[in-house]
Amino acid sequence: MDDKLKKYLEELNTPHEALAQARERALRIKRTEQKRRKRWTVSLITAAAICLFILSIRVSPTIAYAVAKVPGLQTIVELITHNKGFEDVLEHGYNEKIYATTEQEGIKAVIEEVIADETGMFIMYRLSSEQDLQKYKDMQIEVFQNGELVKAAVTYSNFINEEIYEFANTIEIASSEGMDYSQPNFEVHFILKDETIRVPFTLKNKIKKTKVYTLNEQLEIDGQRFTVNEVQISPLRVGIEITIDPTNDQRILSFNSLELLDENNEVWGKVSNGISGMGSMDEQTMTHYLQSNYFREPKSLTLKIAEVEALPKGQDYIEVDFEKQQVVFAPDFIDLSKVEVYPMQVRVQYKPANMSHYRQLFGEAVDATGKVLGEKSSSVSGIDEKYHEATVSYDLEKYQNPIKIYFYSYPKYLNGTAEVTIPLQD
Repeated sequence: MDDKLKKYLEELNTPHEALAQARERALRIKRTEQKRRKRWTVSLITAAAICLFILSIRVSPTIAYAVAKVPGLQTIVELITHNKGFEDVLEHGYNEKIYATTEQEGIKAVIEEVIADETGMFIMYRLSSEQDLQKYKDMQIEVFQNGELVKAAVTYSNFINEEIYEFANTIEIASSEGMDYSQPNFEVHFILKDETIRVPFTLKNKIKKTKVYTLNEQLEIDGQRFTVNEVQISPLRVGIEITIDPTNDQRILSFNSLELLDENNEVWGKVSNGISGMGSMDEQTMTHYLQSNYFREPKSLTLKIAEVEALPKGQDYIEVDFEKQQVVFAPDFIDLSKVEVYPMQVRVQYKPANMSHYRQLFGEAVDATGKVLGEKSSSVSGIDEKYHEATVSYDLEKYQNPIKIYFYSYPKYLNGTAEVTIPLQD
């Protein structure tokens, strides 16, 4: 059955606008019928169809692949696959259809849909052309609001290294200060070498308010203290704001396992494909993002915290002399036989917590006079069945050796877990 469905969907040639109208009609029927109890059967059928669509994507990679071939559905499939919170967004019709189009120099850019809330936006777009788009693999994207760059983090992916004539993906925008939609006029700039394609659009749907639950709950794991300040639940993401106690004798690097559980023990984990946090552990306060359960009405919610990366203060960096190409200081847990220092680069082999966990080891670097170095590049890769290799290079002009390089991440964890119950009364 999967093969037949895949073949059928691959042969479809549905215009974006027609597909959008069809899906809009389906969702509109669902919402209308829910209000008419005498005609509840149609509503149930529509809801079942949407659930079956989502379930099929999750259960069968083949169906997901085939559905993704339908114009307008590829980015939706990817969002559902990586974040189950988007299921609720679709079922409640919170995604806004845009279909703003600009065509320039034979390249068509379309803003298809937008999901927006007070924390940011997901902009689903598509580029198509009769010429190979691969030559624009270094494309840059900028997002403007009312003529100015958005004051938020903007992330996106570029083309893969192969011949391609149509590319669909998502732009993620996350704002630590919150988005202001009083003037909802936006413009996406696709910068393709010497060409810039501008696609303006205006949001019309009402933005849902973020639900904020204040906790100020002090917790402790393995003698290290921190405070869960508040939980912010919006349609796109759940934000967990945590402040680290500056008197701790270990520096907490990251909270690798944050889970939000309802009364049925359904887990709402970290966002697996996109921005997962805002702020810096060095600044003591950071907001960690989880998948959203905004449209659910749970009877209870519990936050569970585990796998907390931490290193003893004074053992949370390595010190190297790039000129002499040698290690000046390394903590006890570092195998010096697997550390290599080059004129501008450090390379380290280490055992990760698991082989699918790729995180850069090193972050901020400071020279002998206290100046912060600018990072030029970094990478993490698997080299065999036991080890990963992390490399980092810096701009070393006008800096004085030796250089302290602080760990951004390292697979060394506190012993224990913690949990806190979230009060749900508004």
